[in-house]
Amino acid sequence: MRKTVIDYLNLFLTGVFIVLVLLYGIALLQKKEFNKIKWSSEIISLGSNSTDEKAGMLKILDAVFINTFNYSENRLNNNSPRLIVSKGPDSAYFWSQNDLLPDSLSLRYFSVEEKKFYQLNTRLSLDKKQNSLENKSPGADLRLEVQPKGKVSLKIKPLGNHHAGSVLIGNFQAEEFPGTLKMLVYRTYAGEEYNDFPSLKSISDYSDILTQKYTWMVKIETENTEKVSEISAYAFDGKSMRMDGDTFENAKLRYIPNRFSIDWGNTQKYGSNYSFDGQEILNAFKDLNQIKSNEPVLITFKLFKNAFPKAEISKGGKTILLKDVYPDLPTKYAH
Repeated sequence: MRKTVIDYLNLFLTGVFIVLVLLYGIALLQKKEFNKIKWSSEIISLGSNSTDEKAGMLKILDAVFINTFNYSENRLNNNSPRLIVSKGPDSAYFWSQNDLLPDSLSLRYFSVEEKKFYQLNTRLSLDKKQNSLENKSPGADLRLEVQPKGKVSLKIKPLGNHHAGSVLIGNFQAEEFPGTLKMLVYRTYAGEEYNDFPSLKSISDYSDILTQKYTWMVKIETENTEKVSEISAYAFDGKSMRMDGDTFENAKLRYIPNRFSIDWGNTQKYGSNYSFDGQEILNAFKDLNQIKSNEPVLITFKLFKNAFPKAEISKGGKTILLKDVYPDLPTKYAH
């Protein structure tokens, strides 16, 4: 049976289609498209055996997972915390990816306890990561574990499988480097740069204001001795300091407070806020701690209905006035 022009055209188009499919498959292989998986990653702190809730505190300065094959980078999520501790639930986490697993890591951080800066730039064993995953695994979880003295470990496990054990990819040693106070106190948000600790003078003061504890209590004096209904306090890491119904009116070993919120009033309810200058209150605690006395440090607030609140800190007959860095009149709550 004689082939027609249409038959030859169909054969030609079929051949062209097969060639295109082969070229596309080769391109995918060259780009390692079949090796791309869904993966996520986090950084956690593994501190010492201390029972302190802020043991192993780290300030993550910068962290980047890199794949040098396709020049892809994965940085910390914009909403990720940068201050993490070994006793808390927080971790510094990255954007989730659907891409090749990273083959390199760049990490810079500050150990608040050690008062040292560390950096790590290293290649990662890609083959070992791939082989550690189960067959048909939907993806991978990568976890960086930062330990004291610059020790860093990378582990991997199948994504979403909480029962699967982690596989160690490698242990690394970060090196110390001469960081600056600016690296610790500045942050960038929406393209603008902000200083969270504008008055701090040294790296040592940055560590102290986050981790040092003193025995202190609060006394509140209201206009016409009206009743105080609520006291909230926050530390300089932004965390609430109120534990187990603590009203701060009893002497207790605590971290240095950053700000207070106080609700008070009998018939008309008021809300007053007071934020301390970091260097000023740190210096005040250190100064009063030199006084040889068993009495606790006393923080006294004086609240007024139509005037700015005042605060002072005292011990052993010595009193230091504390300024409010964001002074405001009390808020009148609706009935």
